[in-house]
Amino acid sequence: MIQTLLLAMQAAGMVTDYYAVQQEKAMGKMGEGLTQAAINSNMAMLRAQTEDDSAMAMQNLRQTIGSKIAMNAARGVSSGAGSSLTSMKEDESAFGQDEKARRMNLLQSENELRAKGVLSGLHQLKSETELGRKVSQDFFKMIPTSPSAYSEIGKGLTSDFSQFKSMFNMG
Repeated sequence: MIQTLLLAMQAAGMVTDYYAVQQEKAMGKMGEGLTQAAINSNMAMLRAQTEDDSAMAMQNLRQTIGSKIAMNAARGVSSGAGSSLTSMKEDESAFGQDEKARRMNLLQSENELRAKGVLSGLHQLKSETELGRKVSQDFFKMIPTSPSAYSEIGKGLTSDFSQFKSMFNMG
C-alpha cells in the first residue's frame, strides 16, 4: 500500500512541476512581450527625435537663407547670382548632408534595437528549451528502473484490492 501512495505522490509532484514550468513559460512570454513593447517604444522615440532634429535644422536653414536674402537686399545685391547664390547653395548642401547623416544614424539605432529584440527572443527560446529539458529529465528520474520496484507495486495493488474487497464483503 505504501508503494502505491509513494507512486501517487510522485505523480502529483510531476503534475505540480509541469504546472510550475507552464507558469514560468507564461511569465517568460510576458517578459518577452514587455521587452518587444519597450523596443517598439524606443524606435518610435528615435524616429520622433530624428524628425524633430530635421525640423529644427530646416528652420535654421530657412532663417539663415532669409537673413542672407535680407542682407543682400539691403546692400542692393541680387541673391540669385554670384557669390550670394553660391553661399546659399552651400548652406542647402550642408543641410542635405546633415539630413543624410541623421537618417543613417536613425537606421543604425533601429537596427541595434531590432538586434536586441532578436537576442531577447533567442534568450526566451533557450530558457523554454532548458525548462522543457529539465521537466523531461525530472520526469524520467522519477520513474523506477528496477524490476523489483514494479513487482512491489504490483503486490501492493493486489493487497490493496484484497483489503478493499474484504472491507465491503465482496468475497
